Amino acid sequence: MSGLNDEGPQERFEEFLRTYKDEVGKLVYWSRLQQMSINDESSIVVNFQDLASFDSVFITLATEDPMQFLKMIDSALVSVLKIEDPEYVSAIDTNLLKVRIIDYPEHIPLRSIRSKHIGRLLHISGIMMRASIVKPLLVEAMFRCRICGGDIPQTQEDGRYTEPALCPVCGKKTAMRLIPELSHFIDWQKVRIQESPDELPPGQMPRSVDVIFEGDIVDISRPGDFVKVTGILETTPDFTRRGSRLATFNVFIDANGVEITEKEYEQLEISEDDEKKIRELAEDQYVYERINASIAPSIHGHEQIKESIALLLFGGVEKKLPDGTRLRGKSNILMIGDPGTGKSQILKFVSGLAARALYTSGKGTTAAGLTAAVLHDTETGAMTLEAGALVLADQGIACIDEFDKMDPNDRNAIHEAMEQHTVSIAKAGIIATLNARTSILAAANPTLGRYEPSLSVQDNIRLPFTILSRFDLMWIMVDTVEATKDRELAQFILSLHQKKKPSTKSATPPLSPEFLKKYIGYANRYVVPQLTSEAAEVIENFYVDLRKTAEGGAAPVPITARQLESLVRLAESRARMALRSKVNKEDAQAAVRLMEASLRMVALDSITGKIDIDRLVSKMSASQRSSSDIILKVMKDLESEGTSTVDEEALLQRVQSMGLPRDRAEQVIKKLVAEGILFHPREGKVRRAQS
Repeated sequence: MSGLNDEGPQERFEEFLRTYKDEVGKLVYWSRLQQMSINDESSIVVNFQDLASFDSVFITLATEDPMQFLKMIDSALVSVLKIEDPEYVSAIDTNLLKVRIIDYPEHIPLRSIRSKHIGRLLHISGIMMRASIVKPLLVEAMFRCRICGGDIPQTQEDGRYTEPALCPVCGKKTAMRLIPELSHFIDWQKVRIQESPDELPPGQMPRSVDVIFEGDIVDISRPGDFVKVTGILETTPDFTRRGSRLATFNVFIDANGVEITEKEYEQLEISEDDEKKIRELAEDQYVYERINASIAPSIHGHEQIKESIALLLFGGVEKKLPDGTRLRGKSNILMIGDPGTGKSQILKFVSGLAARALYTSGKGTTAAGLTAAVLHDTETGAMTLEAGALVLADQGIACIDEFDKMDPNDRNAIHEAMEQHTVSIAKAGIIATLNARTSILAAANPTLGRYEPSLSVQDNIRLPFTILSRFDLMWIMVDTVEATKDRELAQFILSLHQKKKPSTKSATPPLSPEFLKKYIGYANRYVVPQLTSEAAEVIENFYVDLRKTAEGGAAPVPITARQLESLVRLAESRARMALRSKVNKEDAQAAVRLMEASLRMVALDSITGKIDIDRLVSKMSASQRSSSDIILKVMKDLESEGTSTVDEEALLQRVQSMGLPRDRAEQVIKKLVAEGILFHPREGKVRRAQS
C-alpha cells in the first residue's frame, strides 16, 4: 500500500475539503470546517459518494486498507485546520479530530456478515436494541514508577489495559501507578443493532451485531432508533467459562460514522418515475376508492374497516403545543369480531405494508416485550435497557392480535404508549423515557365465542374502559347469516383457491403493495395537512349536535372530547391520502361518517335508540342505569315497609306506576341479578345482596 505513504492521497483529500461544491455551487465541507470551532465540534461528516465523485482513488484506498485510509483522512483534517484555525487546533487534543464517513457504498445486511468481511469498511443499518452506559476508555496512559517516581507514557492497544514491564528510568521491575489526570481518555459506548423487521425473512430469528462508538458519536441515538453505521468489522476471541481462549471469534463493528434515521419513511427509495406515478394517483378523482380497495384485497367486504385502516396507515399530524404538550397524530383501531371474519389476515397484511411495523399475538406478549426491558449485561456486569415492540415500531404500526388474551397487567403497560406515545421505565436504577410514536391496530375475539348484540361491549370482550377509550375507532365484525352475501363470499373465496380473477371489480387490487408503500412514504415525508375553518366547523357541529341530544337530567353522554381529537386525526389522514396540504370539508365529513358508524356499532343503546358512550364505560347504558336506580329505590321503599325479601310482582307493579315499562323493568332486574346486586332467595321473591 505504497500510495498512502507519499503525500498524494492526503493532499487530494485536503483539496477535497477546500474545493468540493454541491449542485448549487456551495462549498459544503469548507463552510463546515469554518463552523467547527464556533460550534465546538471535533469531527466533520463526509458523504463517501461526494468523495468518490471527486476522485475515484479514494474507493481503492478505502477498500484495500481501510484502517490506514481513516488515519490518512484524519491527519488531512488536522493539517487543514492547523492552517485555517491554528488557535482551535492548539486548544483541542488533535487525536479527537475525526472525519466521519457516511453513505459508504458497500452495504451489507446483518445476516450476510461473514469472515471475508473482517478488516473491511462496511455500511450496515438496523434498529438499536440496547445501549450501554458511556464509559471513559484509556488510550494513552501515564504511569509513575513507585521506586524512582519517573513518569512513563504507555499506549493502550485494542482496549486492553497494559502496564510497562519495567521502569525505563531506574530499570526496576515494579508495579506502576496510573496517573489519570495526565492520561488521555475518550468516551466509549457499546450498542447492539438488530436487523429491521422489513429485512427479516419470514420465520427467521432476527440477527444482531455489537457496535462500538467512540468520541463524539456516543449517546447520539437511543434504543428504538433506526441507525446506519459505517465502520470496520473487527474480531474478539471467545472464552470458555474457565477463561481459556477458544479458536472461535465474535465480530463487532468499530464505528466511524453514524446516521440516525428519525422518520420511518426516509429509508424508502423513491425514483423520479415513482414520483410521477404518485402525482398521477393523487390527481385521480377515485384516489380514495383505489387505495381503500388495495387494503387486504384477499378479504371480502368490510369496506368501512378497510377505509379506516387506510387512514391509519397515512396518519394525522403530531402537534407540539407552546406549553410542551404533544397531541398525537397516530390513530388506534380495534376490531372485535367473530371467528373467521378475517381479522388476523388484515393485521398480517398491514404489518407487511407499513414501513416500520411489527406483528405480535396476545398470548405470547409480555409487558417488557411490548415496552422495554432492563437486562443484565453478562460481559460488563452493568444493567442495560432493551427496547420492546412498541419502541421498535416507533413512527410505524404495531399489530396486536388476540388482544383479549393478553394478561391484564401486561395490557396495562401500553396505556401510556397509546396516548402519550412514550414508554417510561424506572427499573434497576435506569430511569428513561423512550419514543413509541406508534399506531396500534388490535384484534380481539368476543369472550363468549361470538358477539352478542344484546350485551354491552364490556360484557362481550371484558377490556377495561381505560384501554377502550384510547382507540379512535372500534369495529364489530359479526358473522351474520344472509343467503346472498354468503353466496358472494363463497364464490370469492373459491375463486381465490382456484386462482381465478375475482368477478367483482372491487376485489381487484388497483395498486400493488410495493407502490402503495412508496405512496404512503411519500405522503408522510412531504405532506403536512392543516385543518381549515370549513373542516373544523363540520367536526364542531357534529360534536355539539350529538352532545345536544344528551341535554337534561340522566340523558346518556353520546361523545367525549377524545372522539373530537380522533375526528381531527382522521380528517388530516384523508387529506394526506390525496397529498393535499389543507383539510377540506369532504375530509371532515368522511371522518364524521366513519366515527358515527363506529359509535353506532359499539355505543348504540337499543332501548332509547341513541348513542351512549356509557355502553363502553360500564356494563350498563345510561338508560339501564337510570332504570336500575328506580328499581333499587323502590326496593328500599318496600324494605322499609316490612320485610327485606320483596315480592317480584309487587316490585314490578310499583315501578310501572313510576313510568318504567314492565318489559324493560324485567330486563333490568335480570341484569341486576346477573351482576350480583340482587338475588332470588326463592321463586317469585327478590332480595338485595348485602354489601
